[in-house]
Amino acid sequence: MKMSFSRVMAMAALPMLLLALGAGSASAQPASGNPPPPKGFEADSASFVSARTGFVLGARGCSELPCKARLEKTVNGGKKWTSLPAPAVSLVPTYTPSPASAVSAVRFENARDGWLFGPALWATTDGGKKWHRMSLPGDVIALAASDGVAFAASEPVNGGLNQARLYESQVGTTKWTVVRGITPQNALTVFGHSVWAGIASGADGNLWTSTDSGRHWSMLSFRCPSNTISASAVAAASPANVAIGCSDQGDPQPGQSIKKVFASADGGRTFHLVGSPPRAGQIGTLAMPQGHPRVITMSAASGATYLYRSVNGGKTWSGTVYLDGGLDVRDLAYVSSTTGYVVHFSGGPVIAYGQGLLKTSNAGATWKAVPIP
Repeated sequence: MKMSFSRVMAMAALPMLLLALGAGSASAQPASGNPPPPKGFEADSASFVSARTGFVLGARGCSELPCKARLEKTVNGGKKWTSLPAPAVSLVPTYTPSPASAVSAVRFENARDGWLFGPALWATTDGGKKWHRMSLPGDVIALAASDGVAFAASEPVNGGLNQARLYESQVGTTKWTVVRGITPQNALTVFGHSVWAGIASGADGNLWTSTDSGRHWSMLSFRCPSNTISASAVAAASPANVAIGCSDQGDPQPGQSIKKVFASADGGRTFHLVGSPPRAGQIGTLAMPQGHPRVITMSAASGATYLYRSVNGGKTWSGTVYLDGGLDVRDLAYVSSTTGYVVHFSGGPVIAYGQGLLKTSNAGATWKAVPIP
């Protein structure tokens, strides 16, 4: 269920009412008991390499994770889909350490080279026709690839994000090398030759960047302010134009958070405050269309799911609201100046009742569900 942004913002002043409406939405998961298995494919993770070509990891006929992992591909922007032979492994919620062979996310660098990961790591070099398992120490919690280089963050089993290590690999090969001295946590962002790793939050948060596809790294000085200590991953519209979101996850009250967005025009060496999105929801991720840094999309969730949008570099915000009980989203990304995708996803139960994969063709002004039969 969607509702106008202005109406929901008024409702957000009454958080308990908003929470009740979200939990009771007909498009959200049932309030009690196990939901019935969905009729079609339910998307859990998506990776698009162009406006038309993309891969979606999900499940069929399964209402609660773990499920059998399934993979679908489109070459025409979601109009038609083809099933691919995913590995015979379980699909699990994010950050689930077992079974060790299971996966929770998909990433492709191009139409041939891709990975399924979390906690295991599987790779393909023929567009998903065949998969082989790769070995990295611990659980793979994040992966990104660009310019022929793949980067993976892996944390020790039963470890913490601050113990994660960064690995890199030439796309199409099986060898991974540790990148020493970098603590990536669970945030990796790539754009062309540029890479950003880490989260700039608190005393333990650090943010690194490379401008030559990982050959050399430098630490960035930015940290989120003490009153908005939690940081999002970096969003990039170009190698120079990046943004990051900071928030206080518990202030001013549960279900709301003070949010501040900072932008940089020099790849992250210097940031400046550009604006404050609405307080409803806990901050999730940021994304910017390629070459358009003044357009910023932010996800947030708590009692409902929000896709906030600014077209003036963060000064003012509008948005789309889903009264779904706070299902949340993942894999928010733009693949061109106008086209972007996101997955409506909570992790358990898996289903979003056909609202899993969403697409925008107008840089986030509107989002439409993309059904996968």
